[in-house]
Amino acid sequence: MSFSRRQFLQASGIALCAGAIPLRANAAGQQQPLPVPPLLESRRGQPLFMTLQRAHWSFTQGTRAPVWGVNGRYLGPTIRVWKGDDVKLIYSNRLAENVSMTVAGLLVPGPLMGGPARMMSPNADWAPVLPIRQSAATLWYHANTPNRTAQQVYNGLAGMWLVEDDISKTLPIPNHYGVDDFPVIIQDKRLDNFGTPEYSEPGSGGFVGDTLLVNGAQSPYVEVSRGWVRLRLLNASNSRRYQLQMSDGRALHVISGDQGFLPAPVSVKQLSLAPGERREILVDMTNGDEVSITCGEAASIVDRIRGFCAPSSILVSALVRTLRPTGWLPLVT
Repeated sequence: MSFSRRQFLQASGIALCAGAIPLRANAAGQQQPLPVPPLLESRRGQPLFMTLQRAHWSFTQGTRAPVWGVNGRYLGPTIRVWKGDDVKLIYSNRLAENVSMTVAGLLVPGPLMGGPARMMSPNADWAPVLPIRQSAATLWYHANTPNRTAQQVYNGLAGMWLVEDDISKTLPIPNHYGVDDFPVIIQDKRLDNFGTPEYSEPGSGGFVGDTLLVNGAQSPYVEVSRGWVRLRLLNASNSRRYQLQMSDGRALHVISGDQGFLPAPVSVKQLSLAPGERREILVDMTNGDEVSITCGEAASIVDRIRGFCAPSSILVSALVRTLRPTGWLPLVT
């Protein structure tokens, strides 16, 4: 068998790139515990402090990358409020550029929505009082700065916002945050060899990366009790749409959309999630088998090699997160 000069050069280039692949391939293949954002609740009229600032975060083991975040961590805390409350937020911009924030899906008067009309210059604050009058729903807050929204969200200015009401308190569904009720913030990034996010101005199709993250971690796992588990899904990617499914084909039971609970659960085998969309699902873990959520086909070895040599839009790993059941009973009842 003989090779043409072009085939030889192509093969040689792939071989040279392959020598540098193990760092990223191994990092993507090693699972780590799911980071669960801290829960921040409004109690007895006390304000919620939200400091927008620089921080550091480990996207790959053994590295720490400069990022933006809220209250000292990549992404922000999960905010939980109750219908009927008047919640005072105090945003403090400690970044070196203008930022505006908004809560997507929150039903409040226009002047309280934030966005461009409430721009915060460096070292400025904004303290709105938000009347919570809507039914239970999973929302999200994020940067909404003109011409900078995509990059500021990519940098880490985003988080989940939960509205609860009397009905959600009494429903027989998991509701213990971080135990059987988990935020799942899905993003894609492009990381360099040192685990630092790279961002380039998107073309007409928007920016896409090749590394899948959940709550800022690659291929995370979480230990859960046998029984039902509630996952609050948020697509916080710039432009990538996900088709989510269970690795063993079991059903996803959708109970809530962007604006609250559905009239009845809907069982699906595959769930589409566009940027900015939220869905709540229940997963039955009573059989005790480990299962993962995936989002399609992962990159082949050739795709990985090409992605190392040049930017790629193909995900290195399609694993979203793994659920590992432990024990027979919920940890909290």
